[in-house]
Amino acid sequence: MSVFLERYSLLLILLFCMGLMEPQLAAKISLVDTDLDVQIADISSGSMLKQVLWGGLFLFFLAKHCLNTRLILQGPGFQLALLLLLLVCLVFFISALWSSYPALSIKRTIFQLIFVFTVMSATLYCYQHGLIGKNIKYAAYSAFFMLAVTVVLGTAFHPSGDMVGYAKGKNALGMNMLCLVLMLTLFYKSVNEKLRNTSYLIAIALVVLLLSQSKTSMFILLLFALLTLLPSFALRLVMASLFVSFVTLFIIFPSYMHYFGSMDTLLGIVDDETLTGRGFIWNTLYYDLHYFDKFGLGYGYGSYFGLPELPYFFDNRFSFLRFISSTHNGYLDMLLHVGTLLALCVMCVFFKLANYIKDKYFFAALILPVVHNFTESSVVKDDSMVWFFMIFIISYSCIKGDCNAKNRLAG
Repeated sequence: MSVFLERYSLLLILLFCMGLMEPQLAAKISLVDTDLDVQIADISSGSMLKQVLWGGLFLFFLAKHCLNTRLILQGPGFQLALLLLLLVCLVFFISALWSSYPALSIKRTIFQLIFVFTVMSATLYCYQHGLIGKNIKYAAYSAFFMLAVTVVLGTAFHPSGDMVGYAKGKNALGMNMLCLVLMLTLFYKSVNEKLRNTSYLIAIALVVLLLSQSKTSMFILLLFALLTLLPSFALRLVMASLFVSFVTLFIIFPSYMHYFGSMDTLLGIVDDETLTGRGFIWNTLYYDLHYFDKFGLGYGYGSYFGLPELPYFFDNRFSFLRFISSTHNGYLDMLLHVGTLLALCVMCVFFKLANYIKDKYFFAALILPVVHNFTESSVVKDDSMVWFFMIFIISYSCIKGDCNAKNRLAG
């Protein structure tokens, strides 16, 4: 059992994050109903499967590291990346001090700590066995099999014509396929891990992505393809500029307007209809932060949505806002969690972690969390596939860098 978990824990994590352990095989519903379903799930204590899987894997890897300290101590890059991500979790723990729901904030932070530690450890041990590529391939086979099941059952498509498959919505399915395409491409092109049928798996995932009609995922894939054509310096410059622009637009500028400017000016910049109504959600959240003077410290991690009570400005039975369970913007989400200063500290940690990625294609893959976090709350968000992907590529890059440094010293 121990050897199996060392070899295939990454596969188990992939299956869970992609929703394959709890597939949605029933007829699909509307976006608002999906948001409400997510909200109800957040209020609940979580499924037994989730608790057993993550709790079990966490204890397993904790015991492995205690029994074999040599493996983790020989990787300074991996150690520092783990330390920085755990530092982010510490910030969330501290935010429980001013949260109105401290127990819930601590509970959600503990899960993030478990998630980060487990994903990084699984990547480390799978790398040692040389099985990361196979784990990804088996996850792809599992996803395509479940899609075939939904086609047979007649529940693969939403009434609007979008392919949803086993996921809760087209965007979730599109994101799963995008992550599969990127991971398979990275290990085929950059790592040169020659897996059988890789090109066929990528082609199938691309077809499913197109059928899902997830515009965000398709746009990100196009950006990734274009970024890989740039030289390394230009690639890093573009990525850094994009990340800093998002942080400035959604964290620094609104905070400046709160303390030194006019919120009326801020709320007038983004139209309510921007990105299918996201502008209205964002403006409501910024007004909430301004009205209750929460720009300084925020509400505490996980202490705004998914609570027994609806947020004040969302508790309107005549508005679709009462069904919203997310900020639909990860940068704004961080501001909501911990306020301006701590949110900027967390963003600096992410910027630092990105510098550990030396491979051109892996660095270009960061376009996924950077851009997707603009339209959805996907980074440091429960067991989000995008959050897993970000931790995974950072972990792999650090492990690979440590091994290369060790080989150079040995040579």
